[in-house]
This record gives sequence, structure tokens and C-alpha cells, in this order.
Amino acid sequence: MEILFVRIDPVQEIAAEPATLDTLIDILRPKAVEPRATPEFLAMARACDWPLVYDEKIPPGYVHCRPTPGALPPLRAAEIADYLRVLMPKEQPGA
Repeated sequence: MEILFVRIDPVQEIAAEPATLDTLIDILRPKAVEPRATPEFLAMARACDWPLVYDEKIPPGYVHCRPTPGALPPLRAAEIADYLRVLMPKEQPGA
């Protein structure tokens, strides 16, 4: 089965029709030998601890990475810039 990921930032939930999600879960589960994915990818995927959701409306072979329903919308570019501006030290005179 070919699996296609459809990503919507920020990813907080992974949804797929049952057979596709079961295949993805099998790919990501710990094994003595990792035949399908690199160890780095598997470590990253397991560390995310995303909720996995069955969704019958998604076509077989597609996995939707989407925000959890009811989650706050992602920050706008201006909000991110303001946040980073607060974190960045001000330039020192003569520097």
C-alpha cells in the first residue's frame, strides 16, 4: 500500500481510514528489525505522541495530519515576529 500524507500545520492529530491507519501503526510500532523506515524517522514519529484517529471519510492510502478539533489556530506571521522580538536581546550600543 502506498501512503500519502496530507499535512495541515500544526500537526496534532493523525487520521486515516481504518486499514490505512492500521498499516501506519504497524510501520511505526517498535520491532527488533526496522525494515520499512529509518530509525531517525521512527524515533521522531514515536516521540510526537500524536493521537491516531480512524476516519472513514478519508480515501484508502491517505493519511491526514491535522490540528485536533477545537485547537487554537496557528500563530500568524506577525504574532510569531512579535514573540521572537521579545525573546531577542536588543542590540547593544557600539556593537
